[in-house]
Amino acid sequence: MAFPARSVTPIPMTEPKARNTRRSKYRPRTQAQKDRRQGLRDTRSDEHHLRARATEQAALTRRLDELEGAMRDLGAGGIHTERNTIPLDQIEDDERRFHVLKARVERLEALWSINQRKRETRGKIIIGGALLAEAGEAKTHGDGAVLAMLTDILDRRVDSMRDRLTVRELLGDVVLSLRRGGLANEGIEEALHATGETLPDFDAMAESALADEPGEAVSDDEIAADLNKLT
Repeated sequence: MAFPARSVTPIPMTEPKARNTRRSKYRPRTQAQKDRRQGLRDTRSDEHHLRARATEQAALTRRLDELEGAMRDLGAGGIHTERNTIPLDQIEDDERRFHVLKARVERLEALWSINQRKRETRGKIIIGGALLAEAGEAKTHGDGAVLAMLTDILDRRVDSMRDRLTVRELLGDVVLSLRRGGLANEGIEEALHATGETLPDFDAMAESALADEPGEAVSDDEIAADLNKLT
């Protein structure tokens, strides 16, 4: 069934809105007034910048005092004890004094961070050495309670199989499995299989180490000849 064609009535085009040509009741600003307003904006911006700079400088000064005091407490001299270091109060230029202050704070922050990492590492070594000595004395005197306590701590805190092997070598015949929750007499291959890990390809590692060029394969005869030279 065919439908009759519908007639489309064209939409009449509207005239563009006429621009308002009426004269404004406000007088246009003169160039002097524009310059004066711009000057006020610049003044407010400069004042805001100066307040922010003063706040940041005060915070940096406090932090510098804290860091220098902390370094002196550790036996390290403050930044003013170094050679060719000008005291901040002798720097007349404000901009240069601020940048020097910021640079000194950043330097002391880095030194403090390095010092803290060294102290943490030294603390771990001291604690580990003390526990190792305690374990040795416990084995000598047959103190099973101390060994059991240390073994329990190590079993809960040490995850890596390589680290657990190292602990067993250091403590001797301590009852510590190669993996958490494993048996004490479990072998390396069994532990690796239980954790889903595999032994590295030692043959491939040997070939890679003995190759003259990267990617160059080494035959089994060449490997055997090199091993015979070592024995």
